[in-house]
Amino acid sequence: MSGGSGGPSWPEPRPITKPKEGDGGGGGGIPDACNIQETTTLNSPDRTVISGLRAGDVLEVVFEAGPPRRLVARTLAGAVAGAITSPSLPQFIQCITHSNVRYTAEVLGVRGAVCQVRVQPK
Repeated sequence: MSGGSGGPSWPEPRPITKPKEGDGGGGGGIPDACNIQETTTLNSPDRTVISGLRAGDVLEVVFEAGPPRRLVARTLAGAVAGAITSPSLPQFIQCITHSNVRYTAEVLGVRGAVCQVRVQPK
């Protein structure tokens, strides 16, 4: 049964605008709507990978077109630590695919199979 709307699996993201303190102008390259910082827990973590992570480690955030479409956090060696899920997921994907913004996920802590990270522009 393939009919249906054939649309994307998520609604089209809208820009997130946050007031910025001390907007110094300057020649940054990140659109305001892509200046997203969020703390989240990795979904479907790979226990082998996250067991070697420590607070302060920095992971790459990579969009995988799939299916399924997802954002993953991976080590610099390329091992996937887990998926990133958040209310801002569509916005992250739009910023990565359309604005070429790169994000990192800083490890805040690992407890058993739970790995908390802070996602932010690189």
